[in-house]
Amino acid sequence: MQALNRLLPPLIVAALIAAALPVVPAADDDPPATSSRTKKTPPKTTGPKTAPGQQTPPKGPLFGPNPGAKSPMPTDNAADNPAGEDAADPFGEPLPKTLQEWRSRLTAEQFQITRMKGTERAFTGKYWKTETPGTYKCVCCGEPLFTSGDKFLSECGWPAFSAPIDKKANGKVAETPDFTFGMRRVEVTCRKCGAHLGHVFNDGPPPTGIRYCINSASIVLDEAKPGAGKDADKNADADKDADTGTAAEGE
Repeated sequence: MQALNRLLPPLIVAALIAAALPVVPAADDDPPATSSRTKKTPPKTTGPKTAPGQQTPPKGPLFGPNPGAKSPMPTDNAADNPAGEDAADPFGEPLPKTLQEWRSRLTAEQFQITRMKGTERAFTGKYWKTETPGTYKCVCCGEPLFTSGDKFLSECGWPAFSAPIDKKANGKVAETPDFTFGMRRVEVTCRKCGAHLGHVFNDGPPPTGIRYCINSASIVLDEAKPGAGKDADKNADADKDADTGTAAEGE
């Protein structure tokens, strides 16, 4: 009996130690190794995702037919000549056909905004509060786009116009739904050369209720001759097509 009493404490201690040790699985319990040659099943695709609201683009008299969301940003050296191979500026010089050619023709700011769809900082542009009479032309190709008679001070920090020079929807100023940056807007570009101009909004003054918000770097003012005053806008109107009798109501 005394011998048994001497053996019990060591046995109890050994049992407690064994219970505290982690259980190591047997070799047969190990999960099978995954072969590096196992073919992975590609995830199922359901087609390209659309931007929020892309199925219901903005509507309005000046929005015209909505061609879809804006294309991805152009890559350098990509073809960028919407006007075609024979397009030329007012001086008869052929328009650039690639982004690299545009880069050498424009300033760094003009290139970033017109060809890469950038935006100048508010209240920093040359024309945001200019009241000088004249015609605003595309800085890339020289196409007349807006007149000073349609310009107004909107306090948004960018030049603002109530209508394009031809008073047409998708005329000289093209319109494209833009869903970048999680917003729902309408981009405006030069119809002739594709230069990014800015965006158009339905918060302008009467009678159109439209505000073309344009980057100063995208346009250049062809000032009216001294003494011409507001006749500059009348002269610009005289150059319009005869079929512009119905003024568009706004974009």
